[in-house]
Amino acid sequence: MEALVDTGASHSMFPASLLDALHIPRRSQFDAILADGTEVSYWNGRVLIGIDGREEICLALFGPEGDESSVIGATTLQLLMFKVNPVREVLEPTTRVRL
Repeated sequence: MEALVDTGASHSMFPASLLDALHIPRRSQFDAILADGTEVSYWNGRVLIGIDGREEICLALFGPEGDESSVIGATTLQLLMFKVNPVREVLEPTTRVRL
């Protein structure tokens, strides 16, 4: 699957239809305010996310209906120990994290 890496996003988000099809339980719902001021409410759940052989259980948001895009957020990148190389536009393994 392809996903956009967004280091400005705290959590990863996948289409709700995909997570529902994979039988990912919805754990809790929370409210947030987007950068443009829009108030939204999303469900979250725990999913196993793997990138280049590294896997972790991560918190993921159920994306809004009709939005088929997937986003990998900063928390997921930290858990999987990846950093973004903005020059080459690739993910690189790392042994350092920001606390």
